[in-house]
Amino acid sequence: MNPYRYLKALAWSGPVLLVGTILCWGVLGQNIPPYSTALEAEALAALVREQALSIRIGMVLQMPLSVFYFVWGVVISKVMQTLERDNDVLSTLQLWGAGFTTLVLVIPCAAWLTVAYRPDIMEPRMLQMFHDFGWFFFDVAYSLTTMQFLAIGICFLSDEREEPLVAGWVCWFVMFVGVSFALLSLMPLVYDGPFSRAGLLNYWVEFTLFFLMMLVFSIALFKAINKLEAERHAAQSSA
Repeated sequence: MNPYRYLKALAWSGPVLLVGTILCWGVLGQNIPPYSTALEAEALAALVREQALSIRIGMVLQMPLSVFYFVWGVVISKVMQTLERDNDVLSTLQLWGAGFTTLVLVIPCAAWLTVAYRPDIMEPRMLQMFHDFGWFFFDVAYSLTTMQFLAIGICFLSDEREEPLVAGWVCWFVMFVGVSFALLSLMPLVYDGPFSRAGLLNYWVEFTLFFLMMLVFSIALFKAINKLEAERHAAQSSA
């Protein structure tokens, strides 16, 4: 019996989601860069009508792809459980955070898909409202992901190995990214500037940090699984 079987294969769900999200949600979904909040309803409706097919394809692909985030979270929890032993609170918080974050990826896509489905007959202000709803859900529900990232960082920082499963700087980086999401609370209060949904801080900085964190932690996760498998093999050899 191998308690780590499937983990390495399933850990690829993180990088697959990262690349897929950039292509589907970002490029096809017209979210890199996003439409400006300062646009009037008629101007936004005109842009959506022009790119409706691309947005629909992007959202249709992104919605099922988002399940990979939960799969990634399951792998992380399994690795975290090797450190917790008699107390699985942190791995449980991480798993629930990953599950809820998956919904944060799916539900806004449904709103944007609705916007792009019949934009030619949708009243511009109604279209704008659905579009805004998607972004409010997508950005301001950050606390679910922050809970996940804090649980990850705290758990792996408790590793007492001489060479820990995950490097300390990676743990601190994950927690920093989670806490930095608090800036997104300012997004609904403004229509333009660095804190708007298309602004320098709340879009370019925050999303760059999130994508970079997924890349960095995915690499750390593969290394952690390799260490666990090496430890298991060494224990079996000495038995």
